[in-house]
Amino acid sequence: MCSRFYLNRDISEILKIFPLLKTLEPLSCGKFYPGAGIPCIYNGELRKFSWGFSTQSLKDPLINIRAESVASKPWFRKYFYKNRCLVPAEAFYEWKESELTGKKIPYRFSMKDNSVFFMAGLVNEENSTCAVITTTPCFLVKPVHNRMPVIMKKESFSIWLDNSFTDSELILPLLTPYDSSAMSMAQTEI
Repeated sequence: MCSRFYLNRDISEILKIFPLLKTLEPLSCGKFYPGAGIPCIYNGELRKFSWGFSTQSLKDPLINIRAESVASKPWFRKYFYKNRCLVPAEAFYEWKESELTGKKIPYRFSMKDNSVFFMAGLVNEENSTCAVITTTPCFLVKPVHNRMPVIMKKESFSIWLDNSFTDSELILPLLTPYDSSAMSMAQTEI
């Protein structure tokens, strides 16, 4: 479960990847927590949405949605087919309980080359909320946590962001663990 991530980049880095992106507001930077306004690439724009996806049928807001059920659960099925987004980040955090002290230790996961990466997400435009989609962990994350955010591969950006694609056989295979060999992990302080 991803409940913290970090981004401290200039908008120019994102515009190199998405040159036609409309930026209606400044890029939000810093450590992001549930409930915060987080940057999302949605419908060709960089916008801010509250991290905690909610609908009238959900009792509590969800910061994460499981990839395995995103297309089938009625609470977010329609959003999966029409409201997909990407969330830029340079690190996400997971915690593991210390066997010695029982205290939770934070770990920071990022790309080895320190590049920005983009997590798959869903938006509810009606109330300006969003969630990050999670999947089973890659080998690097697995010793720390049993879930990780779906980090979208660059060659999949256009399909994921094009909400006219509604074929689940085309979209669902994009929601897989990222390649561990491209990532790094470090114990950290939060």
